[in-house]
Amino acid sequence: MEFTITRITTHIGIFKLAGVLSGHNDEVTIHYSSVEFMGTDGWVAINSESTAGLSILKAIEGDVIRHLTH
Repeated sequence: MEFTITRITTHIGIFKLAGVLSGHNDEVTIHYSSVEFMGTDGWVAINSESTAGLSILKAIEGDVIRHLTH
């Protein structure tokens, strides 16, 4: 399922996300096409393939899955 989240508040900040959610139940995977973080001067793009970007996405994975499946 393709998704666009224009604003999601997580325990580490506010994000704007787009991508594809696939799988079901305990086998859910997320592939991001766009990831942005709300910085002090507006939206800041995050490289979803970098080590730092992957670490951030892993930290908010539960919030994103809950948002998309409930």
